[in-house]
Amino acid sequence: MNSRLVAAITIFGLMLSPAAAGLNKTFQRSNSLNPLSEILDRVVGRGKFQKSYALVVGVGDYDVYPKLGAPAKDAVRVADFLRDDAGFDYVVILTDEEASKAEIERLLETVFPELVGKNDRFLFYFSGHGVTRKVSRQDEGYLVLKNSKNNAWNEMINMSRVIDYAKYLGSARHGLFILDACFSGIAALQIKGDQREMKVERLSQPAQHLLTAGVENENSFALDTESVFTSAFLRAARGDARSSSRSDVVSLSEIVLEINQSIDELRVEKPAIKMSPQKYLLRNENNAGEFFFIKKARSEGYLQGRTGDPGAGGVDVSGPSDVRIPNRVTIGPDTVLFHPATGAPLLWFVRDGFDYDFFDGSGFHPRTGAKLAPFTKEEALIFEKRIREKEAEIRREAERVEKDRADREARDFAAKEALARKQEEDRKLREAEAARASEAGQRCDELAANPNDRNKVGQGASFSALKAQAADAVKACDLALKQKPSELRFKYQLARALQFSDRPRSFKLHKELVGQGYAASYDNLGWMYYTDRKDKPQAIVLFRQGIQVGDVDSMVSLAELVDRAEATPANASESKIELCRRAAELGHVGAAQCYQVEVAKQEQAEKDRAQQLEQQKMMIQLMGTIIQSATRR
Repeated sequence: MNSRLVAAITIFGLMLSPAAAGLNKTFQRSNSLNPLSEILDRVVGRGKFQKSYALVVGVGDYDVYPKLGAPAKDAVRVADFLRDDAGFDYVVILTDEEASKAEIERLLETVFPELVGKNDRFLFYFSGHGVTRKVSRQDEGYLVLKNSKNNAWNEMINMSRVIDYAKYLGSARHGLFILDACFSGIAALQIKGDQREMKVERLSQPAQHLLTAGVENENSFALDTESVFTSAFLRAARGDARSSSRSDVVSLSEIVLEINQSIDELRVEKPAIKMSPQKYLLRNENNAGEFFFIKKARSEGYLQGRTGDPGAGGVDVSGPSDVRIPNRVTIGPDTVLFHPATGAPLLWFVRDGFDYDFFDGSGFHPRTGAKLAPFTKEEALIFEKRIREKEAEIRREAERVEKDRADREARDFAAKEALARKQEEDRKLREAEAARASEAGQRCDELAANPNDRNKVGQGASFSALKAQAADAVKACDLALKQKPSELRFKYQLARALQFSDRPRSFKLHKELVGQGYAASYDNLGWMYYTDRKDKPQAIVLFRQGIQVGDVDSMVSLAELVDRAEATPANASESKIELCRRAAELGHVGAAQCYQVEVAKQEQAEKDRAQQLEQQKMMIQLMGTIIQSATRR
């Protein structure tokens, strides 16, 4: 198959893949397809190992810490290796924002402890920043997540928690925690002189180990956006390393040795690389075994029907050497699907929904184990029908995107017209009210009115402007409230001015105003709960109550917390763009700017999607033409 065909099908596959800033995916092998357990039976004896589980985490798109290009890519490489080469049964991959502390804790505290049994294996991999904290003259290590802020230790994962996770999974026969990060403060037992002799008898013994890329004041280096540590680990685990054992098994001790040798060789050319991979015990007792991997070539040989008995170092794959494993085929414009003379199929396939995997011979899918079927002309007609259905689906989605854009523009135009009318009506009302107000009331309105308060008279003063004139505003509003005790507007403006000089009294007045249903006070009281009392949940409740009574400041405040991931939208109306749109329609200037920015982002996303849909359409048409031509021969 030539390179042009490979490129064509690669582009086709990419266009059908959903775009995402972070991954949260789970691979689970069918219960009926567990070839690895059969191979492990042959290596160490029947029933000693059952299933293999893994959680793979990569964080590089940091909000505060320096961004890293390698971790997310390394996480995908490790997950692919575990799934496709190492034969793991259940692999979860989390990257960037999907790798939240809550999700990692849920998986390691609840999900995996319930799945992993006494004869199972578990592997945890993390790639990202690691930091060290001095506590009582001792070091504590932390894994840094996407939204972690400097010294915000509660937003990171403490190494003592990692050790706890290992305990939760301690019933597993083998456990391995791999941290592609450099830091100190690891609450585990460091191993001295642990080069072990490879023996089959020892492989079945319990093993719980931790492996790190380095120590404090070292960096985990990357070359060509791939981690040096992770690349060395994958090369060794596959058995590709020069120093790898000639047996079918690659042990953790061999892997650690190869990683260090690789780094030493790189250091000759790049002296700046300073990494000291460390291996630790996660428990001192009942830990005589060794985590290991089976080389893929040996596994494939066994699965293709080879026989043999376990040898001193692994599976003996003696037997016929001409068993052919089918190769994946990329369909392109000049691909021949059927024999020109007989019409017999020349390709075999596995179908998963719309997605097809094609191969150049019979056999089994190398990853799932599914049996390959011949790609007949009848199947080609089915494929052609699915292409047409996909083309229609793409066209419908493009029409929906265009309709959404037109609807939004019409809605925005109507909202602007309604806002202009409302603003004119409000101006006339304010002027009439100002003519009736007392001198103290006029002064209070001039100095302390909130520009976004629908009850305001006059233009109002921004919060920053109020700060410079707060003392005068307190005097004027205090007097105005004494003259008109029932005027809630004066009470609110007094509470607003007191936020700079007497916050307890201001808090009390705002709380009374919220009880009286004064809309503008919900936002002020919410932020006082947030900043003064550190009560974010109550602040969010107040912002939502303010939104219910139409306060635009509350809409903008909730949008800000949603944008900072400090509040979770209860529904679509609490998205940032919807909150800014509603506030903008009610006259909030800052919200109008926010809405314009969000609309610009959405329009750009729609343009990107429309372009992607057009590219999909072109490729679908190409594939349809190829299939149609082939079926007519």
